[in-house]
Amino acid sequence: MMPEIQWLQLPQEVLLHIFAYLSPAEKANVRATCTYLRTLVDHPSLWKNSTIVFKSIGIFNARFWDTLQSRKISSVEVTRVTLKQFKKMTSSLPDLTSVTMDSCVKGEILQGLRPLVNLQQLHLTDCTNVTDQDIFSEIALFQQLTHLSLCRVSFSGVLPLTSIVLLQNLYSLSLHSNEGTVPERALQYILFRLPKLRELSLAIGNMNKWKLSLCFNVPDNFVSTAEDQPCISRLQLHKLELINSSCASLSTNAFDQLSTLRSVCLRHYKYLQHEEFIETLLLKLPQLTELRIEWAAPFVPLMGPISSKLEKLSVVGTKISNATLSWISRSASQLKCLNLSFSHGYDQEMVKSFPQLFPHLQNLYLSNTWLTEDALVVLANLYSLRVLDISNNLHLTPEAILAFRKITSNRIGLILERPIESVKYCCW
Repeated sequence: MMPEIQWLQLPQEVLLHIFAYLSPAEKANVRATCTYLRTLVDHPSLWKNSTIVFKSIGIFNARFWDTLQSRKISSVEVTRVTLKQFKKMTSSLPDLTSVTMDSCVKGEILQGLRPLVNLQQLHLTDCTNVTDQDIFSEIALFQQLTHLSLCRVSFSGVLPLTSIVLLQNLYSLSLHSNEGTVPERALQYILFRLPKLRELSLAIGNMNKWKLSLCFNVPDNFVSTAEDQPCISRLQLHKLELINSSCASLSTNAFDQLSTLRSVCLRHYKYLQHEEFIETLLLKLPQLTELRIEWAAPFVPLMGPISSKLEKLSVVGTKISNATLSWISRSASQLKCLNLSFSHGYDQEMVKSFPQLFPHLQNLYLSNTWLTEDALVVLANLYSLRVLDISNNLHLTPEAILAFRKITSNRIGLILERPIESVKYCCW
């Protein structure tokens, strides 16, 4: 082991590279050893991808804020905060570019965002106590925003929502309605006036096929007025997420406008086999490489012949049969990522056939599913596999896991522990 004095003689860039592999708790231990290492651990390069979670802001002193400022913290998540506390945070962390408010937002708190002139990402997870007029009047001030998420928001009409067109740099937009409806004309208006928009998430439980399809059709008044934002002729979305939807499908014109999609997520979706919806997605969206079906109705497509470029498939908390998995292997022969966490409906013999059905798999997620020791051994034959999630599996013994590591020479990263809870979503 290298003596302490030799550690301190290493170049700073070498120490920073080593510290980059440490967890926050490990960094805190190193930081407590001496003034020199404390200064190094506070270097901004070690914290540039970190999000600080504040559950209570009032308990922190000036030294704490000075430490965060020296680290140039740019991302925070805040819960239970007063306007005075929020102003303290924004004045102490002028470099903030991303703010998530995981609490019930009020209009006065939104006003506290104004000093954040560099804000690029804003996520409000509970807008039930603030009107849409207040929300959009404040958000319109941040024309540099690239990511905007609004959950549990109530729409009073068309006009407030249309002010989003002022955010011409918007790349990602999430609108999760409190009542399950979004004004379709307003949504259509903004989608065709945000030329940089690539990601869209909608929670729209009460919108039928035709209302939702209208959002993805070129507005009738295509020629815009001089003072209006110009209207684009085609959408360029790469990612679409539909939550709590009862919409069975989309119109042909809508699919045409969505032909650039690379990723589709259907969460809490009620219809997966109506009108051959899954097959239609794979046929009408030629660029699709990722399909996510999470906590939805049973995934039972009609299983007709389909040529697909699908590389990632996630079927979480949903019933999926042996026959469907076999159909997927024929339709998506180049599948690299398969997530079956919390899913059911297939048996262990199907799992044992994965090396033949999905020979190109690099990531396989089987968290909270039944996996036998025999099936685990067979999965060692997935020679491209690099990550295997077998967390929360009560049927695997430590001896079986150790044997698997020996068989694979530790080339596969095993995920053995994960909180027994679903992924955190801002809307259900």
